[in-house]
Amino acid sequence: MTLKKAFEKFFKIGAAISARNLYTPAHMKLLTEQFNSFTCENDMKPMYMIDPVKNRAEGAKYNTSPALCFDTARPYLEFAKKAGIAMRGHTLVWHNQTPEWFFHEEYNPALPFASRELILERLENYIKGVLGFVQEEYPGIIYAWDVVNEAIDEHDMRNSVWLKRVGRDFVLKAFEFARKYAAPGVSLFYNDYETAEEWKRDLIISEILKPLMERGLVDGMGMQSHLLMDHPDPGAYDRALRMYGALGLEVQITELDMHNNDPSDASMKALGERYAEFFRILLNAKKEGAANITSVTFWNLLDENSWLTGFRRETSYPLLFHGKCEAKQAYYDVLETALDAGSCLSSESDAEDPKGHESDLKSGSCVSGGKVSRWELEATEEDYITTMPEAPKKEGDNTMQEVYDFLKACGVYYLATVEGDQPRVRPFGTVDIFEDGLYIQTGKVKEVSKQLQANPKAEICAFMDGKWLRVSGKLVRDDRLEAKKHMLDAYPQLQAMYKAEDDNTEVLRFEGATATFSSFGGAPRTFTF
Repeated sequence: MTLKKAFEKFFKIGAAISARNLYTPAHMKLLTEQFNSFTCENDMKPMYMIDPVKNRAEGAKYNTSPALCFDTARPYLEFAKKAGIAMRGHTLVWHNQTPEWFFHEEYNPALPFASRELILERLENYIKGVLGFVQEEYPGIIYAWDVVNEAIDEHDMRNSVWLKRVGRDFVLKAFEFARKYAAPGVSLFYNDYETAEEWKRDLIISEILKPLMERGLVDGMGMQSHLLMDHPDPGAYDRALRMYGALGLEVQITELDMHNNDPSDASMKALGERYAEFFRILLNAKKEGAANITSVTFWNLLDENSWLTGFRRETSYPLLFHGKCEAKQAYYDVLETALDAGSCLSSESDAEDPKGHESDLKSGSCVSGGKVSRWELEATEEDYITTMPEAPKKEGDNTMQEVYDFLKACGVYYLATVEGDQPRVRPFGTVDIFEDGLYIQTGKVKEVSKQLQANPKAEICAFMDGKWLRVSGKLVRDDRLEAKKHMLDAYPQLQAMYKAEDDNTEVLRFEGATATFSSFGGAPRTFTF
């Protein structure tokens, strides 16, 4: 008996996965054996879908319709297609993990904020592009989208950049665009955390869901459900669930986990009991017709991969599996709630475990002595090896031009030099290509210039939208007027302080440079120029 089999009469059972999970065969065996839905934990959020390099480098070209990039999303969609497993889309609009430059003229943070009308035009084209890509290349894979995430905070609309630059109706507009371009049958959700809190529950219903329902723009409510061992109160959770259900919308539990920092047997037993309590709430509401729960998604597969350890700054043990995909007591406790609720197998022919082994499950009964049969994943040691692929090479990759484009898009990078035995770091902003060389600019009177003349070894580092770049090498002074003039022509704002002919202006060229692009979602790429 597996989770997806036990709950199939009630709702989909899913899990969020990261790129590390995706490229660890044992983790994906766990996913496909136990679950029938999954969510991309990070790689389909706005910062990964809106192309930083093209938009920042050619802002005028893409000013009304942002260039999009689907490199991080495609591997998940390909897996879903091949495995025949459904996906939830997460998330189109969020105040977090949306680049701030998206809201500026020509995507340039040095320019003023764009107008409300321009931002809305970008938003529509962004949603149109994302949904179009998914629905044209992977039709039928994504069955639900979190259209807007976490728009409520502190007893009102969150004071986010969306609110400041568009206004309170940005939620309505996002759903309007999503409804316009979503394929028939794809459900549109509002998603939020702490949705059992009375004030937040009531505000979500009055300010988000009901206005959307009046316009036929929303299909469901997403209750994230990041639970604690003592919060929320189960009664409050049950009331909120039923109030959302009473609206006639779908309800999905979208990011379920339960923070617990104690791995002892007694604590893990308590974790299982509390999980079972909440699953009984879900099952009872579903069976009674009080809430049309259509999906429950755990926020990752294994304790070791949970975001909570970083977020809570202590090791968390919040999920149903751990280690080498081993089932915890909580897994069996959750499974038993489904069996007790009447989803037991109905025939002798179904009473085999997924491996085809003889089972103690009998007709009309799913338990033996009140205990669910032990489950183990069949996997080799090699299946637990994570093999991250190299990022697909695109035209211009592994070149000086790619480094230049990334640094220009970042706007600010950090230059490290050495003074004696002491490292020195400061922000920089200039970069230029001249006669097949990568240049930066400073003034000879500055300490950074003196340090580089004493020791030309240097390293620069830049970060943008989940990707970072390191370039190391020697920075060598080029005193030619042509090199200085080329740099200042690229940065006319510097011409009030620097002149190509003065004794202070200095341009430095990288020699023997090594560049490394890295990200959380792929193997590092290193090349020289």
